Amino acid sequence: MMPADLRLFLFGTPRFEYRGEVVEVERRKALGLAAYLALAQQPQSRDGLAGLFWPGLNQERARTALRSTLPALTTLAEESWLLADRMNISIKHEAIWIDVYAFIDLLAQSRVYRPSIDDHDDHLADLYQQAIMLYRDDFMGGFTLAESAEYDDWQTFQREWLRREFAGILRWMAQHCGHQGEFEHAIGYAQRWLAVDTLHEPAHRLLMRLYTLNGQRTEALRQYQVCTQILNTELAATPETETTELYEVIRTHQPTLNALTASEESTSSILPPLPPLMIGRETVLAHLKQRLGAGGSDKTHPVTVIQGWPGVGKSTLLAALAHDTQVAQIFPDGILWASLGENPYLLDELSRWAAILRLDAPRKLEGLTTQLTAALRHKRVLLLLDDVWQVEHAKPFKVGGPGCALIITSRLNDVAEALSPTSRDVYRLPVLPEEQALALLCALAPEAISEHPNEAYELVRDLEGLPLALQVAGRLLRSEARLGWGVGELLEELRRGANLLGAQAPGDMIGVWDSTTPTIAALLQRSTDSLDIKTRQYYAFLGLLVPNPAAFDLQTIATAWDMADPRPIVRTLVNRGLLEPLHDGRFQMHTLLVLHARSLLGL
Repeated sequence: MMPADLRLFLFGTPRFEYRGEVVEVERRKALGLAAYLALAQQPQSRDGLAGLFWPGLNQERARTALRSTLPALTTLAEESWLLADRMNISIKHEAIWIDVYAFIDLLAQSRVYRPSIDDHDDHLADLYQQAIMLYRDDFMGGFTLAESAEYDDWQTFQREWLRREFAGILRWMAQHCGHQGEFEHAIGYAQRWLAVDTLHEPAHRLLMRLYTLNGQRTEALRQYQVCTQILNTELAATPETETTELYEVIRTHQPTLNALTASEESTSSILPPLPPLMIGRETVLAHLKQRLGAGGSDKTHPVTVIQGWPGVGKSTLLAALAHDTQVAQIFPDGILWASLGENPYLLDELSRWAAILRLDAPRKLEGLTTQLTAALRHKRVLLLLDDVWQVEHAKPFKVGGPGCALIITSRLNDVAEALSPTSRDVYRLPVLPEEQALALLCALAPEAISEHPNEAYELVRDLEGLPLALQVAGRLLRSEARLGWGVGELLEELRRGANLLGAQAPGDMIGVWDSTTPTIAALLQRSTDSLDIKTRQYYAFLGLLVPNPAAFDLQTIATAWDMADPRPIVRTLVNRGLLEPLHDGRFQMHTLLVLHARSLLGL
């Protein structure tokens, strides 16, 4: 087939070329529309596209805007490359070359060779070098459509999964060149891998090994210091034990070539980032591992659903399980993780699972589920599904065989109940006890806490053991202490809740859907945005009730809401994870959520 005259570049700033010349596209949304259609696997309805790109307009005006935008694309080339009828629009892929499609095609070809850290196939290396040349920059780098949050979510997701694939290629190339003794090339690939995610410790470790094997021991030791500084600055964390042990090995003697492949993630797994700080969850982890068969347990629970307050640490706990060595021994065939959120791209997440299992999977949800179910029928794989908002979103991921287990997290009580085979399969993740909460705060801001132990203890009590609130408070205190200022005033402000809602969320608590670092208020708002206006107002009124801790009986709530029977709305708030029933008939509202409720009233 002859090469297409029309070319669309989506790595980096999006642009069109026609017969080798750049073609200007006057309308920004026309570029966004082209990118969306380019990655779509089926024709897109006009109504859906109109609502996606013009969410602020009614349907008729949005469809008119779509019609007026299409000529900016259809006039780019003499040949017809868009297929459009009264209902749907799609791209005629044989009429246009798209760099992302070329990248994906190279990935598909590479699966045939089953790449691994021991694979020295030069043809595979050639495929990966072609893919690296295509990946000039992140997907649609610098391009946004601020008025369409849903489009930005889609763009963020596409960027993140392409970045993950690119990182995997760079990692393999670095190890491949290292095994070939081409250390300069290997170091270059490892540096690019690290640039994709500067917090990824396996990349730091590989670079340290490569520097050492290339005779650059000083650079290897310096890389450890760089890693330590980045982790301390960004996450208030220290390096993993593996990283520190490698540093000591390099400091005392040179590792062998075999050290190149030591202690890195299995290519048969998809894992979340390792949580940088885990304090006070040892008992919870032990209990969950027992449910998975650890410690000689004679019964493995096939499904566990972890439910709890927003910010209680469900995702962090799931990540800790994913990286646990004992769990890895129980599930020798791998661990597959996905994070969904409110508006997940189920097909893309399942496609990642299929790709890591080397399946030539179809781009249809039903077909993917069928193939994954067949592939996992006789395997022992742990499936981890984080941040589920709807029962229907989780169903396609129930693909494990009898030797597999599935752990799901959700902030929503009704979703957790619906996904659990029995009531015993819902694990309610509690807040941290005061002793562990104080230990977490001390780990984040040791100097500030040691100088103000009484105020710190009171702060822990006021924040009621919620890890999210403690992490934010600890980082604020640590930042203030670094400036050399006293933290007494800040401690008092934090006790009153000041500064918490406007603070940025810790990096390890941000999901793949966040294109920028959200504030705590933005994270909490996700839980209340799903409520109808009336229920959201009633919830906001609860913020005016001032007991500490905030626990109310039905009569108090009925009085505050001026209604005879508040149970239907209370039931909704409990199901949404915004109220928690207590054993004495009362309902608790966490301090951070009280602050959020009051903010909804403008207070």
